[in-house]
Amino acid sequence: MAAQSTIVYADLDLGAPQPAAAVAEALAFQARESLSAGQYDVRLKPLTAEDMKSAIRAMPSGHDRLAMNNNLVVLGAGAMLACAAYRARVVVTRDPFASSEALAKLLGHGTDMLRVRLHDALIGAEKVVCLGGPAFEAVAPLVSRRPEDRMFPPMALGLAPNGKAPLLVVSNEDERSGQETIALLAKAFPSEEFRAFDPATVFANPWKAVLQLGIARSSLPGGRLSDAWAGSVPVLQLVNRTSLMAQSRRLAGVISEHVVDHGRTGLLLSSPEELFAALRDLLLDPLPMRSVARGARRKVDPAAQWDVLLKAVLQ
Repeated sequence: MAAQSTIVYADLDLGAPQPAAAVAEALAFQARESLSAGQYDVRLKPLTAEDMKSAIRAMPSGHDRLAMNNNLVVLGAGAMLACAAYRARVVVTRDPFASSEALAKLLGHGTDMLRVRLHDALIGAEKVVCLGGPAFEAVAPLVSRRPEDRMFPPMALGLAPNGKAPLLVVSNEDERSGQETIALLAKAFPSEEFRAFDPATVFANPWKAVLQLGIARSSLPGGRLSDAWAGSVPVLQLVNRTSLMAQSRRLAGVISEHVVDHGRTGLLLSSPEELFAALRDLLLDPLPMRSVARGARRKVDPAAQWDVLLKAVLQ
């Protein structure tokens, strides 16, 4: 019999780069479609602001309850506030305290009280799973038992068929520099459309290619090299050689997750001139780069990684 789980999340728009609803839906989808399909019965329960207010009134801090009849998975700060009294499984994708002021304003409670309640949710949790380094760094010092440090598995970007499609630009440096580069690209290639990375819409349409500006540091789905590789989308990466040499030692052992292997998983370029020349070649004849992208697809195994994460969260 499939294990039943309920993922509770607050369906609120507080400017989070990765909305809780998107994470919950991805977990539910993968539970149906992954290698473990059939082992899980996942239900989603979105909470409104009124639901959260009612839950806080009904169960003040200090209460302690077991979730009844199923595995309760509490996703994100909003759901943590509502379900703080339950010894549930807590999943965080960012610093849960980062939105406490916005949540306090929305719910009409004091910020300090909400921070205490978030802490209660963490220390009373059956298990804490952190998706990404920033979430782990924010949570680990606050709990006695080490949280599980996981990465959100690759989510394949869509590859556009031959024809008109935008090119995705992921700026890993400062935002101003990224906008300036997009402006230069648009001027040099007026018939092409260049779009800056937006985690809320990146999976809404297919892409002709991904241009990574700088070492790929983003932990957000759609902005990582692995997401382009999983979708066989060509990657052109511009990295200053001096910057690469300075970072190579710090990233020893994981450099391949942040920088393409030239000619194998993408093209690694060291100057804007090289980037523009490589992009012209790609636009004239996309087949060589698409062949490289298909080879890069073998570097990632999204199904296996999702299987590991589902076991961590749902079992």
